[in-house]
This record gives sequence, C-alpha cells and structure tokens, in this order.
Amino acid sequence: EPSEDPDIIPAGYYGAASRTASNWTSADRKTHFSSWARRGLVSDRLAGAILQYAGRTLSFLTGQSAPQSGGTTPVSPGTPDVEKPQDGGVAGTGHDEAVSSTRTVAEYDANSGNGVWTEQQWGAAGGKGTVTDDGGRKALRLEKQPGKLTSWKMFRTIAVEEAKNLLSKGGEIAVRFKIPDGSELVNGQFVFGIYWPVSQWASGATANSMLASFFLQTDTSNLNLMHQKGSSNAQLGTFGTFDHNWHTVVFRFAGNNSERVVPVIDGAEQTAFDLVMWTNDGFTADTLTLTDITGTKATYPVLLDTVTVNVNESRASA
Repeated sequence: EPSEDPDIIPAGYYGAASRTASNWTSADRKTHFSSWARRGLVSDRLAGAILQYAGRTLSFLTGQSAPQSGGTTPVSPGTPDVEKPQDGGVAGTGHDEAVSSTRTVAEYDANSGNGVWTEQQWGAAGGKGTVTDDGGRKALRLEKQPGKLTSWKMFRTIAVEEAKNLLSKGGEIAVRFKIPDGSELVNGQFVFGIYWPVSQWASGATANSMLASFFLQTDTSNLNLMHQKGSSNAQLGTFGTFDHNWHTVVFRFAGNNSERVVPVIDGAEQTAFDLVMWTNDGFTADTLTLTDITGTKATYPVLLDTVTVNVNESRASA
C-alpha cells in the first residue's frame, strides 16, 4: 500500500504514494515491485540461487572456512542428498561430519591426453580398442576382434581400502557410454558389464564377493540395466527404446557401510536395491572390470567417454 512505501526525498526516491497511473507497473499497488516490503526480494533470492547452484554451500554463505584443497573435486549434483540442518549448522550425513567433496579413486577419460587407456592406469585384453572421434569429442571404441567371439576386458586395480571407503563414506561408480551407429538391435545381446570383486569386507562377507556385478542388455525393443546376483538376474531399470545416443549409468552408494545402492539412469533415480554377496573366479579381486561378458556370442561394440569411481570425503562440522 502507499502507506508502506513512502517517499525518501533526500535519497531521490519516490514511493507508491507519489505514483500515478502513468508510472506504476501494475494497476494493483499491492503487487508493485517498489513496495517497501518487497524491495530487494527478487535480487536477494536470485543471488542466493546463483550461489547455491554454483556450489557455494552454507559454509560459504555464513563465512566459514572452505574445504582444504588436495586434489578433490566438488560434489556433483548426482551425489547423495544430505539432511537439512536443524540448528543452522552445516548439513549432516548422520555422522559428526559432513560431505564436502569427492575424491576420484579410478578414472578413464577418453578426452584426457590422447585417450589411450594404458596411460590412465588401465589394462585391456581379448578385444579391440580404438580411440575415435564422435561429434568433435574423442571416445574409446571397444569391441570383439574381427572374426572372433573372444570377450574383451578393460580393467584397473583399485586398493581394497578404497572399496571399503566407498561403502563407509559413500560415493558412486559412473559410466558414460554409447552404442555406435550401425549397430542393429538384437534381442538378448549384451553391451557391457561392470564387475568388481573385493577381497576383504568389513561386514564379514565372503572374500572376493562382488561390490559391482551389473550389465546392460537389450530385449526386443529396449536397452535395460541388469543386476547379476550369482545364478539369477534382476532388472534395475531401463534406458528406454534402443538408440545410438549417449547415456549415463551411475551406482550411488549411501555410506555408513550400507550395502544398499541406488541406480541412476540418465539422471533419473531408480528403485534402490541390495548388493548380493556372490563370487566369480573369472574376475580378479580388487580389480574393476568392464567386459562384454560372453565369449560365445556376438555383442554390441560400445563407445566410452568416461568411467569414474568417486568416494565422498568429509570434514568436521563447525
């Protein structure tokens, strides 16, 4: 109302009381942006949103010290949600610490250097790997050797302590991939699998039980995400109709030594599931392996952009 928005003549400000039909922005004075009660509302909220989405969290806004540098990267939008603080403090995770960043414990990036996997501490066997161009970016194409059915593997050793950290602190395994043009849909055909047997489990599970045992497979129309559980399989979600687009799959670990995992398909969370403790002597312990799974049937070639394993890092609450 005009009474809420008086003139401030020394400052050269003329409020609603001095406005006329020719210079106010709305016929309804209550919605007028010059209202004293609304002054600064839009700019303050916009600034707050910009800071939030730029990763400037409560510690930044309240003037607390920022996390120490040391090779870590900011938590991505895809990391687990944390509780909102009840007392104005830093958001918590259920511990006396708060997640402030992630640490990469294993990574392949086709656009790092010349994209050769061996230069990024990965090994490979059994198939053909080619760094190729895809729409102006590099990608690693993995496929069977011409005329052969031998399965391919791409693998990297990861210290058992990092597997324990993934379970205790939380984090994620993520792959960005694409089935290249020219590949026709075949019912029941594999794209690739992700396997990670761990030699020691804090929970007392059998040595070399699988921390990861997931695979991608098509049916008559769709590309699906599957969980291998020893002698049986379960569908975790679907990417939808078979195509030749880039896709991302993430396996999100909550921490607190929970064996419950949330799969994320192209940014959309799926129903959480529990890991199943089973072993397979065909995989090396404490080694993350990507493979086309079968040496008796044809499989799809696949383009890889990135493969990452990130572990949450924490700092003491203020």
